[in-house]
Amino acid sequence: RGLSTSSLQSGVYKVSGEGPGTMRQFPVHVTFLDETMQRFFLDKKAKGSDLLNLVFQHLELSEREYFGLIFNEGGTPVPVGPAPDSTRWLDPVNPIRKQMRVKGVGSVHLQFRVKFYVTDPSRIQEEYTRYHIYLQVKLDLSTGRLKSPLSTVSLLTSYAAQSTLGDYDPDSCRTGYLAPFHNLRAHCAGTDDDDLEIDRRIAELHRLHKGQSPAEAELNFLEHAKRLEMFGISLHPGKDSNGRDIELGVTSIGLVVFQNNLKINTFSWSKIVK
Repeated sequence: RGLSTSSLQSGVYKVSGEGPGTMRQFPVHVTFLDETMQRFFLDKKAKGSDLLNLVFQHLELSEREYFGLIFNEGGTPVPVGPAPDSTRWLDPVNPIRKQMRVKGVGSVHLQFRVKFYVTDPSRIQEEYTRYHIYLQVKLDLSTGRLKSPLSTVSLLTSYAAQSTLGDYDPDSCRTGYLAPFHNLRAHCAGTDDDDLEIDRRIAELHRLHKGQSPAEAELNFLEHAKRLEMFGISLHPGKDSNGRDIELGVTSIGLVVFQNNLKINTFSWSKIVK
């Protein structure tokens, strides 16, 4: 959606006039939420804003404030799964190589991610923006960053099926047609149900979405996902005053504290002085 033919074909983006492979440029690999990867070439003094602008131009995204790039120090690929304390957000102001502590002209790897989650997806102006947030929430489910009961995961999966496959069709939606979506329930809490039985429930829900366009199905997906307690929360491990393990969550409303997967406290931004 929204990708121009020229940007898909070239694969090379330059900040300066020099070609790739010169001593003044280094390659940057960016992995996107649809699992595609793009290579850019940047001047060795390029700032984070230079790369961010190229990424947004490549995606043709106009609502840029929700997104950013994450990386590991040293420029190595970011591991799969929730690992917020091993990654950093790319700072637009400072040079990329200094942030990533990269020496020489070796390639570096970053991932395009949602930085600020939306509490009301219906207020997003661009359908293409919602699409990327939808991809992020799907990733959060599949990697276990977003926890959900099976009933909600089944509903979310049915909307994902509608977005990807369109209306339920008895001829094409045979046994096993939901296999590509099984990763959405890989980290689902508290279920030993048989996969075939879960697929049957999801297929029944999928039938109910007849007539919904991909954009409508994705919006409905987000409208239900936003109600999950862990929606949009980035968790960081810590200790309380007694040395017990806790997790500190950063949210749009403030900081939340979890212990044994239960929320035990909330500190709103308006009440945080230091």
